[in-house]
Amino acid sequence: MAGEDRISFDALDKPPMPPRYRAILIGKSGEVIGMTRLNVDDDPSAMVEAKALVNGHAVELWDGVRFIEHFPVAD
Repeated sequence: MAGEDRISFDALDKPPMPPRYRAILIGKSGEVIGMTRLNVDDDPSAMVEAKALVNGHAVELWDGVRFIEHFPVAD
C-alpha cells in the first residue's frame, strides 16, 4: 500500500475545479513570449480561441497543468 496514490474522502465532497484555460505564445526559438487567459467553458471553445491567436508565433493551450494542444505557425 505504501506509495499508492490515494484520494481522501474530503476531496470527494468538493466540486471539480473550473477550467483555467491559458494560451502560451511561443517564439521562433521556443521561448515563451507571452500568455493570455481565455474566458471559455470547454476544450473545444478554448481550442478555437487559442488557434486564432497564432500570428507569427506558435500557441500552446493549457488548462492549469493539463496540456491540451500545440498550434504551430502557419506556413
